[in-house]
Amino acid sequence: MKGSLLKRNKYWYIIVETKDESGKRKPKWINTKCEKKSDAEKFLRETLTKMDNNSFVLPQRKLKFTDFMLDWLNNVIKSEVEETTWEGYEMIVTKHIIPYFKSKNDILLQELQPMHLQKYYETKHQDDPTTGAKGLSAQTLRRHHANIRSALKFGLRMDLIPFNPADRIVLPKQEKFYASYYTVEQLEKLFEVCLGTLIESAVYLAAHYGLRRSEVLGLKWDCINFKEKTISIREVRVKYGKEVVVKKPKSESSQRILPLMDDIADYLLHLKTQQKKNKLLYGKEYVDSGLVCCLPDGNPIKTEYLNHKFKDILAKNKLPHIRFHDLRHSTASYLIKNGVSLKEIQVWLGHSTISITANTYTHIDMETKKDTAQKISDIFSKKAKEAAQ
Repeated sequence: MKGSLLKRNKYWYIIVETKDESGKRKPKWINTKCEKKSDAEKFLRETLTKMDNNSFVLPQRKLKFTDFMLDWLNNVIKSEVEETTWEGYEMIVTKHIIPYFKSKNDILLQELQPMHLQKYYETKHQDDPTTGAKGLSAQTLRRHHANIRSALKFGLRMDLIPFNPADRIVLPKQEKFYASYYTVEQLEKLFEVCLGTLIESAVYLAAHYGLRRSEVLGLKWDCINFKEKTISIREVRVKYGKEVVVKKPKSESSQRILPLMDDIADYLLHLKTQQKKNKLLYGKEYVDSGLVCCLPDGNPIKTEYLNHKFKDILAKNKLPHIRFHDLRHSTASYLIKNGVSLKEIQVWLGHSTISITANTYTHIDMETKKDTAQKISDIFSKKAKEAAQ
């Protein structure tokens, strides 16, 4: 029998090829608990000898499911995903999964059954009768499920469990998402009341280009090409704990180049001139961040400030409440209503697949189709009336 070694975090693992009951080849992972490669190589030789002699018994250690999830979170998945993505995983595991299962006698990983996970999802989905807290949405629970399933898939590879219990459960039915959005008239009113505020540029760009909040706050002047008339989405600013991280957009489709509209070009040139004046005004106190949307002293606009100020402006001017992200939905809505195809909108917004665009904006697209249906109906009604005369 042959085997190989692979280091995962601080330990070396043996990977040997075995056959299941049906004769199908299956790789088996065994933790050597060795940090040195030389020790792991010795362990590999001894293990292969025992396997050839049919004297090897796979060690089974009792492991609590909560300890396993924490170990997977910190020692497996942390090295595979970006910091900001891991932060989301960490919140789900430490704030939801671990507290719940600790309150249920801290079940062992090897004893975990589909019914345990099924009960977890059902409980989390329900409203709390004692506190009145609303249960988690089906969409949120799908993220919980993705984490649990991924962790258990790793446990299966490590031969810690005989099957993946997460493969055998039924998730709560996902509610249909209806995006909130403003009409063009409401957007024009919003531009008017935002004029002169510190978030004016962020609102203006988000509504015209359908940019994500992180894209607006990460947009730099070197991404604006006035000569070629293009605007490039290359970086985003996102919050990671108490820190702010500047990175590339999550998907390749999010990295896109869009045409620079004439009105936007004029607006940006005026904004750039104002920033140059601010630089002279603030002198050494000015922070040359290179950001398009920034505070008068050049400092970046914080996510919390943008959200709070946006909400405050809407309330003071008696505009319907929407999230800043809903400006992106507003862009999609007026594009659809003006005959732009879903494929074109997918490319413009930077969605990874057209199904995301279609699922998000089906109700808006249907409104447009209803207008078309009415026009068809009017045509035939008119013909029928003419024939009857």
